[in-house]
Amino acid sequence: MALNPCVKQILCALGEATLGALNTLLQAQIAIIDAEIASVAAQLAVVDILTIPLEIARDVGQNALNSAQQVASLVPLNFIAGCADLGDLNVNLSRLLANASADFNDIINDLNRKLSLREELNALILELQAIREQFGDIQLTIAECNA
Repeated sequence: MALNPCVKQILCALGEATLGALNTLLQAQIAIIDAEIASVAAQLAVVDILTIPLEIARDVGQNALNSAQQVASLVPLNFIAGCADLGDLNVNLSRLLANASADFNDIINDLNRKLSLREELNALILELQAIREQFGDIQLTIAECNA
């Protein structure tokens, strides 16, 4: 993306020595941005690796929870009410389902945090790349001024 013509006019009026110093400063800033992008990309890779088992656990947990809920609903409540042992079984099964649901919700919450962090890191990379591109445009304009 080219800079505004008035920005080019201002830059070209600065003189070769000033433009050289500005270009050197931009090169250093671009190197810092490139290092920051690499750092954020490494963090993103770690988040991606940490997300994989959570996604698998979410899928497995959801299937197990669905299966357990189906089993719990197989015995009609009016039948359970007449049988104390089955009633206790149903209460225990309900308690186990509640505990499993809580554990499952913890996995989902952790996964959501990781996915949110992934989005933030991707947004940061895009922002850094945009700044780098702007600095590159200024460098091109400096090169045009010196030509």
